[in-house]
Amino acid sequence: MQKTEVVGVPPKLVKAKTKKISKNQKGAILSTISVIVFLILWEVVSRNEWIDPLFISSPLAIVKAAVVMVQDPNFWHDMGISGYEFLVGFLFAVVIGIPMGVFSGWNSTFNAIVNPFISALYVTPRVALMPVIIIAFGIGPESKMVVVFLMSFFPIIMSAQKAMHTLDQNLIKAARIFTASEWQIFKTIALPSTVPFLLTGIRLGVGQGLIGVVVGELFASAAGIGFQLTNAGQNLQTDRMFVGVLVITLSGIILTALVGLVEKHFSSWQPEKS
Repeated sequence: MQKTEVVGVPPKLVKAKTKKISKNQKGAILSTISVIVFLILWEVVSRNEWIDPLFISSPLAIVKAAVVMVQDPNFWHDMGISGYEFLVGFLFAVVIGIPMGVFSGWNSTFNAIVNPFISALYVTPRVALMPVIIIAFGIGPESKMVVVFLMSFFPIIMSAQKAMHTLDQNLIKAARIFTASEWQIFKTIALPSTVPFLLTGIRLGVGQGLIGVVVGELFASAAGIGFQLTNAGQNLQTDRMFVGVLVITLSGIILTALVGLVEKHFSSWQPEKS
């Protein structure tokens, strides 16, 4: 039987694409199986009480607790507060971090001015600043926004700086030979080249920002997912505590996956890994 070929597409390209799809499908199947096996083992360990139930709940108990919690208006109120704190803090980190990182990577004078402060704050544990942040901004949403901002800011600005340091200098020299201005070079060469790095920084900032929300609410808060975690832990409600952890985990997975799709689109020029 004669093989059919796709009109206008080289056979090698069709074969490579088919191979890539099959590898992705295999990876998805293995990932699904590993998660299922882990959940089964977790349930077995919990049912047989090989670990004290006070320390760990079972997947079925967590699901039952989640069903009850999602019917409680307070749960969605806390979700809304945490989401608001994360969104505002993260947006400020993006709006401030990207321009500052790009400009400090492009301009050596500006970099010499701001880099000592960026380096010093980067190595300072943000948790150590929590008492100062709470004194300055109170226990309301503002203090959590500041924590989210500080946690997300550094991955974003450092990725932007790295992007500017990895520019193709030969391309920039060629543009200058053709009498392109610094603004033209910055706009047409530097900025488009930074997009994949900026998206990587944003993706890393999402995870750090979610950590910031929880940490801030664990320290001092009257509402939010972190408050729910603290309340459930103090009352030894391990299943409810794991529901809060699951909410944060799923939020991180969804947000990083969305950023990853955009990142993949802008990184399609890169050579594929074997």
